[in-house]
Amino acid sequence: GNRANWMFCLVRTSQEDRPQRGITFVLVDMSTPGITITPIVSPAGENIQNEIAFDHVRVPKTNIVGKIGAGWTVAKYLLEFERGGTAYAPELAARLQEIQRFATGPVLGSRLAAARARIMALEMFELQVMARVSAGGSPGTSASMMKILGTELAQHLTELALEVAGPYVLAYQPQAGRPGGPIHFPHGEDTVGSVGAALAPLRYFNQRAASIYAGSNEIQRNILAKSALKL
Repeated sequence: GNRANWMFCLVRTSQEDRPQRGITFVLVDMSTPGITITPIVSPAGENIQNEIAFDHVRVPKTNIVGKIGAGWTVAKYLLEFERGGTAYAPELAARLQEIQRFATGPVLGSRLAAARARIMALEMFELQVMARVSAGGSPGTSASMMKILGTELAQHLTELALEVAGPYVLAYQPQAGRPGGPIHFPHGEDTVGSVGAALAPLRYFNQRAASIYAGSNEIQRNILAKSALKL
């Protein structure tokens, strides 16, 4: 929100028999008078979320996407691709490879191997979904499965990274300020290892939101129970 020049908004334009009806999908120019942006700083120190306030903001009807009152249909279509339109596995495999560089011990090694197996299984599923989308289809309920598996596995990797980094995940990073005395770098000065250890807690905090955004994983499970399992 602090960088975008446009946003889309789901606005209530009428009261209908179902809450999903009477919602309209509109595009909003962020320079429109009456829009105020307030940053929301995450525990990781990032400003990637923002509060957007509207004070008598007026948007022309030409900015409507689809039909008036049918915005939820547009939103559901977009959500399929937000949740499952991209593959999680390649990035997860790269993260695991970084963790494995400094992991020691058979117990931790077996846990990393189990994580790799889960990533490979996710990758096979994602390839099937991507093939369907490339043929003109949509992710459908598979998007919910990808979102659950991908985000929860990403959170699991951040937890493993904390264990691998050990005491080097502490917020105190003397190498950044160079106070004057000798400094011990766990994996060599200015290597990926020391940077990875320092970033481990920040990535951990950042990934806490992964199971919430784009519809919480509890909502995804409800979608699968209703649409796929007919419960």
